[in-house]
Amino acid sequence: MRPFSLLVKPAGADCNLSCPCCFYRPGRACAPRAPQDGRARSPSAPPSHMSDAILERMLTTYCALPIAEHAVAFQGGEPLLMDEGFFRRAAELGEGVSFSVQTNATLMTDSLASFFAETGWLVGVSPHGRTPEFRRGYERLVAAGVAVNVLQLVTKNEVHEPEKLYHYIRDELGCLYHQYIECTWPEPFAVSGEEWGDFMIRLFDEWMKCGDVHRVSVRTFDSLVSQMLTGAPTLCQFAQDCRHYLVVEANGDVFPCDFYVEPDLCLGNVMRDSWESIVESPAYAAFGARKRGHPDCPRNRHTLDEGWKRFYSHAGRRLWYTIRP
Repeated sequence: MRPFSLLVKPAGADCNLSCPCCFYRPGRACAPRAPQDGRARSPSAPPSHMSDAILERMLTTYCALPIAEHAVAFQGGEPLLMDEGFFRRAAELGEGVSFSVQTNATLMTDSLASFFAETGWLVGVSPHGRTPEFRRGYERLVAAGVAVNVLQLVTKNEVHEPEKLYHYIRDELGCLYHQYIECTWPEPFAVSGEEWGDFMIRLFDEWMKCGDVHRVSVRTFDSLVSQMLTGAPTLCQFAQDCRHYLVVEANGDVFPCDFYVEPDLCLGNVMRDSWESIVESPAYAAFGARKRGHPDCPRNRHTLDEGWKRFYSHAGRRLWYTIRP
């Protein structure tokens, strides 16, 4: 069976923040529908949040699949709108699963940070606005000994200061695991192909100039190194096929990508459809074929391609002379 991971939206598009640059805000994602498990929810559970029945069905069937590695990432919206019991239940149901969670960190508690540390969950944090609430949550994770990486969304407001962003994450936060994601929508915050190419080239040059090649992990650069040495990229945008993970919405609906949570791309529901039928469906195969022959994610086609090509050309030559045997 083709291996795949799960990107799960347990609180749907719900979030305690209202960042105007978020592409997944309520009304932009696929509107949540009624739960598919046929059971009543707890009166305290919002209708857009994942029920215990859906969580159990999703994880038990996924863990039973004959694939080499099972990986589940909880994302949002803001996944920490789910209570701590939800994550503890997931850990019980998903024995042997590599779990992670992507959060804005503002709702992080000492108890939840300790749980993530004890169970070995990877936590990605997004420093939107660099607020005091974010900093407190981040410091709780660090104090508990959680494995943390920082995901920085790059909008029009940040695209001209890659060096500043790099040193904020590396030096002020003290984090050596970085991700930089281009904002391509909504339009007022979207970066152009030229801007993105300049950003990535300057970021790469700063990484090299600081001598951080073997010290600081920048996910995009790591994937480029993997592709050069093994032919296998670690990021889906560098691959020749888009079928690397599946998105599970709070109501159990399954989609091929969180940038394509659209009604006509719903592949099934975990309460009624098998994973085998989903990953072998013609709709999923057709979605995967969108990537072939292009250097970037299909959502960015004709907008960022030239910027990526400039970055590949610039970074590829320098990396090769640095990492070659």
